[in-house]
This record gives sequence, structure tokens and C-alpha cells, in this order.
Amino acid sequence: MSEHLFLFIDESGDPGYGNLDSSEYYAELALSIIDDYFSDFNRPILNWRYNRNLIKEMKRPPKKGDDIKLFTQPFSELHSMGIIKCACVYLIKEQYSGPYLKPTSYGGQQPKRFRNFIHRQLLEYYFSLYPVMPDSVEIVFDRFEVSDEDIDELEKYLTENWNLPNFKHFTHANSVYVEALQIVSQLVNLVQEIILEKATFERSLVDFVSVKDITTI
Repeated sequence: MSEHLFLFIDESGDPGYGNLDSSEYYAELALSIIDDYFSDFNRPILNWRYNRNLIKEMKRPPKKGDDIKLFTQPFSELHSMGIIKCACVYLIKEQYSGPYLKPTSYGGQQPKRFRNFIHRQLLEYYFSLYPVMPDSVEIVFDRFEVSDEDIDELEKYLTENWNLPNFKHFTHANSVYVEALQIVSQLVNLVQEIILEKATFERSLVDFVSVKDITTI
């Protein structure tokens, strides 16, 4: 039976620079799962929702150390069983030396191209860690504030990259109805808080996420 791999991707921060509301950091996280294991993945999500009476979309990660552990531990166990894999890249904007972020960057300040470039960095990092490929791969992005033109440009950009596999589908979904995207959003925000913002929570809470600093490229 053929295997289909889903890669769910979300970000923390924004692709802007120099504005009052621009974030200090930017991070993206990819979580992968084979289609046969979705029931194992969904179980801890349902338990978390049930125990906390959560009905709406999950937008913010838990803030207390004990709650973070209860939230992340099931996914850490799924990772140790090989059911999910997680990779994350991050950068500190002020120190960033790559293209498209600042007016002085290579290519100038181009937020859309910057975001696409970070997508590429994340995917290349993920597949350098996990090179074994299933029969087909589908990438699922949060489609928040993304136009059809943006989608076409991103697909062309990633398809022409020889360092990446051939993707069967590029899907842009609303995280309101995709639980996996909501989980990725929680995890990437936790990674940012723990690693970049030096929160007091233990780094081990997100040890199952492979992390790479791409501030200096």
C-alpha cells in the first residue's frame, strides 16, 4: 500500500522589518505525518480539547510549565515512535544576513520573497534530516492572507528547487478547520518562547523538534 506524507507548516512572527508592529524574530516549523497514523495523532488533540473544554480554534500555546508538558508530551512520544517528525528554522531579524528582509538585504525588502525563501530553508533542513521518502508528499500551509498569485509563485519557486523532492500537492488551508495546523502553530510559538525569548520553561519540553538557526546564511 502506498504511503502519503503530509507536511504541515506554520510560522511565528511576520515577514516585515522596520515597522513598529514587526516581530523581533521569525520562525517556521514543519510537522510531518504519514496518512495511516492520523488517528494516533488526533487522539492527544481530542484529549486536550476535552479536558480543557476547548471548542474554538487553538491560537495560543499554554503558558504554564505543567500545562506545556501535558500538551507537548504526547507529541514527544509520537516522535519517539516515529509517527511524527518536526523541524524548525528561526532567525533574529536584526542580525539576519540573508536576502529579502531589510532594505539593505540582497534583493531589497520583499516580504513575500522573504517568506518563500524561509519556506525553502525549512524544507531543505527537514529533508536533510529525514531523506527517506514515501510515495507522495503533500505540503499544507496556513492560507492566511495569501492570494492565488502568491500561491502560484510559491509553488513554482519550490518546484524548481533541485534540493527538494517532487511534491504531489501544495495545499493552502484555513487553520480553523485543520487541527494539525493549529498544533504546528502552538509548537512554533513554544519554540520561539523557549529558545529565542528565553522563557523559564525547560528546553526539553520541545526536544523532539529539530531546530536550526538560520540568522547567518
